[in-house]
Amino acid sequence: MRFKHLLLIAAMLALSACATQSPVTTETLTKKPSKLLNIPMVPVSIACAYHPGTDYIYSFYVKEPFSSRMLGGLSCGGTGAFGYMLPKQWQPGMKVKVRWKPNGRDWIEKTTTIRRYDRVGTLFVHFFANDEVRVLSAFAYPGPHHPISMDLTIAPPEEE
Repeated sequence: MRFKHLLLIAAMLALSACATQSPVTTETLTKKPSKLLNIPMVPVSIACAYHPGTDYIYSFYVKEPFSSRMLGGLSCGGTGAFGYMLPKQWQPGMKVKVRWKPNGRDWIEKTTTIRRYDRVGTLFVHFFANDEVRVLSAFAYPGPHHPISMDLTIAPPEEE
């Protein structure tokens, strides 16, 4: 009987140790915390759009700026609630790796900057002809108030 109680107490202690939760910051998402500041992160959705002259996107993934996680989904169009972690405030030099599979072709992988944003919103991945990609955070779905027009056939210049 005493052994069962000790086993129960040990199990409770082990499980309670797993229940602690620290805030999500760049330090918790990277193995090099000494090089980064403590930056608050926000989970956002990911949306994907392909422009005229682009092959159909069968699947795509985007690496988080301060971690090794890549999140994305099947096909391009619509928004997915993937829990992508984006800094609450834009940071200079934020680069992300984008990996995608155009229909009938091999996987493509490119690194690009995340355009400057004032407020964090959905992460939009825009695919262009010539295997170009641009990434931005915005509230407006592609339309008249979106930072990148869906009529563009050539990718706008990258921002630093």
